[in-house]
Amino acid sequence: MKIEQLNDLETTLEEYLLEHIPDKIILRASFENNINHKRTVFGGSLHAVATLACWSLLHVNLASLLGRNVQIVIASSEVDYLLPVTTDFQAECPMPNALDWERFVKMLQKKGKARLKLSAKIVQDDQLCVDYAGVFVAIRTVEGASKSQEIV
Repeated sequence: MKIEQLNDLETTLEEYLLEHIPDKIILRASFENNINHKRTVFGGSLHAVATLACWSLLHVNLASLLGRNVQIVIASSEVDYLLPVTTDFQAECPMPNALDWERFVKMLQKKGKARLKLSAKIVQDDQLCVDYAGVFVAIRTVEGASKSQEIV
């Protein structure tokens, strides 16, 4: 697939997501691409997919509110690996409760910066295998501004 095709696919996906704002994000990953020497999913892969699910939820929902004028970074995370994952897997990140979301958005609009704790879970055979929580920081930026001109 050429870069132009990937860009078109990304634009189409983003447009779809913006029209159908999700109340949760589910990211799937293959076992074969993330296998370790014990024939289970590598812990770093589980952490990365959970982080990306949370980041994606925040990105999609903020883009619908504020456009592309927001940068999102992860400030901290913690993960509990409860059981090994031995198949293709998915990380599910739900929207935070309405009160936390409203506070987050108001702070972002008022101060130009806000933080929000999100969680993701990876389940296999109806058993919780990975319990993830991360604190994400959103920073409003001036449209077209360089990084040194961001609102902090």
